[in-house]
Amino acid sequence: MTDRFDSRRQTVVTLTTYWSCILLGLAIPGLSTVAVDMLKHGQSLGQALHQWHIHLFAPGFNLFLVALLNALPFVLFAVFVLFHLGLADRRSPGWLRRLSGVVLATLVAIGLSLWTHVMTLWHPDAQGALAYFMLPMLLLLVIPACYVLGWAGCFAWQQLRSADSLAQ
Repeated sequence: MTDRFDSRRQTVVTLTTYWSCILLGLAIPGLSTVAVDMLKHGQSLGQALHQWHIHLFAPGFNLFLVALLNALPFVLFAVFVLFHLGLADRRSPGWLRRLSGVVLATLVAIGLSLWTHVMTLWHPDAQGALAYFMLPMLLLLVIPACYVLGWAGCFAWQQLRSADSLAQ
């Protein structure tokens, strides 16, 4: 019974992380646009959604293309998560390390993407669009680094716990 529960929980965690990475990667540019229109420009939610709809496929500022560029690293990371967590043995101590790395990388990627989009829209200038092209490359570097940091942090924590249990 416990193995089935652990397996079910592992599947839920893996699929939730997979789909949230993909959907947030696509949604962050639109959410940022609506939020900046409401907070900075004082528009209502309806007006902000209308502006988002107008710029979704508009030439010059194509939010759909921006969303696809933003989603590319998230989709690659989601496929990595699907195989990396989905094929791992839940009972091994390595699964918690993998999960820690994935959670840290996910949170940092979402935070960095959200911050970049909001700041680019909040402080517009002529070179602001470069952020949309540089962000996917930056995320492709940051995601693996944060995964390694999360994995190493969990490994160190597990080593400290095992050393403490041996000392007692």
